[in-house]
Amino acid sequence: MFSGNADKPPMQVKQAALAEGVKIVPAAPASKTNVPSVMRREAMLGRDRKVAGYTFMLRRELDEQQNDALPNVQKLRDETLLDNLQRMDITRLLGQRLAFVPVTPATLFNPLVDGWPATGTAWLLKLDSRMLVDTPLLERMSDLQARGGRFAAQAEDMARPEYHALLPLVDYVLMDVSGEDIPAITAGMAAVSRIATGKQFVATGVQTLEAFHMCHKLQFAFFMGPFITRRETLDHPVLGPSRAKVLDLMNRVRTGAEQPVLAAQFRQDPALSVRLLRYVNSPGMGLQNKIGGIEQALMVMGQDKLYRWLTMILFTGGQSHELDNAVLENALARGRMAEQLAGRALFAKARDEIFVAGLFSLLDVVMGMPMEKVLKQISLPAEITEAILSQRGPYAPYLALAIACEQDDQTGIGELAKQIGREVGEINAAHMEALLWAQQVSDV
Repeated sequence: MFSGNADKPPMQVKQAALAEGVKIVPAAPASKTNVPSVMRREAMLGRDRKVAGYTFMLRRELDEQQNDALPNVQKLRDETLLDNLQRMDITRLLGQRLAFVPVTPATLFNPLVDGWPATGTAWLLKLDSRMLVDTPLLERMSDLQARGGRFAAQAEDMARPEYHALLPLVDYVLMDVSGEDIPAITAGMAAVSRIATGKQFVATGVQTLEAFHMCHKLQFAFFMGPFITRRETLDHPVLGPSRAKVLDLMNRVRTGAEQPVLAAQFRQDPALSVRLLRYVNSPGMGLQNKIGGIEQALMVMGQDKLYRWLTMILFTGGQSHELDNAVLENALARGRMAEQLAGRALFAKARDEIFVAGLFSLLDVVMGMPMEKVLKQISLPAEITEAILSQRGPYAPYLALAIACEQDDQTGIGELAKQIGREVGEINAAHMEALLWAQQVSDV
């Protein structure tokens, strides 16, 4: 995954990734039919509240939506989706995460599907009233399933009698819970279960943390929706002691505090000191002798690595939010993607600050307070605060582009790509690299 890391143990790869620049693989030439498009993703959480997978989609142009139902348009969109995922080298993500790939049933006969990695892939069937469930389709699905492939479908489609024959071959059933109508949700789950048991239900459109709790009690296996990064400001947010200590340390590092001063602050928080020593003595640091002193650990770390480490600790320190790990992984991917996209245009210091801007852009979510109040507690360069608060300044387009890949931004991605001088294929490659990198380093 990372240059020069192929033979290193997983922890060593994790630590090396904190400082190493990831090479963005240039896009292969586009075929005549499959023109590269910027991919977007939606994260999916498991019952353990950690990221379990993603649904990958093409960015939709406004003029495309009217023609989506036409068979030729569907075929082209599916081929473009598969082609782009291949260019992104999605194989590196599978096995560690699930990938839900929306396609029409006709696309299952595409030769691209035969060479697709079965492990970790769930083909999300896009069904419409004109589609017939016939023997060739059922045999094709059975064959793919025998090779390890999986299938997903919408609950509303599975409730229709003409699609009941598909249900034995479907592993995941997606149900829109945005209306939060518990009787309707439970009735829908029961209707599917009466036809075929053993299905894993996926709650989509989960809007709030309260809705997530409801779906969790209803035994959904996976959860998707804006609740993961939703800003639910607390009436009286409390900054826990550990987070307060981390913020204080970050401000001291940023303003150039000497090592003895930093060491004294670490000694006031034994838990934080233990985490620092455990990190420094991990295999990834490559030290031959164990370090037992705080000052020596700080010297080995250096200020840049220390600041990044403290930034990640800020997400999981103090009064923990139950989705902190999921938010951290999202923030890491956002920051890493923005940093990599800036690789050509800006110097190392600016790239590092863009990474921090990406991380900090979700701090208000985990800390439960307005972003303005969060940033007032941290000494940051003006370019970072400007990019986060007002979406202006030299760092803003890189951060905005990373965020746009998480959302259905119909026009922003193309305009931002032109603004920073990046090709579509490079954006997709940076996107995948960021997801892989974030997955590795989120367990700090």
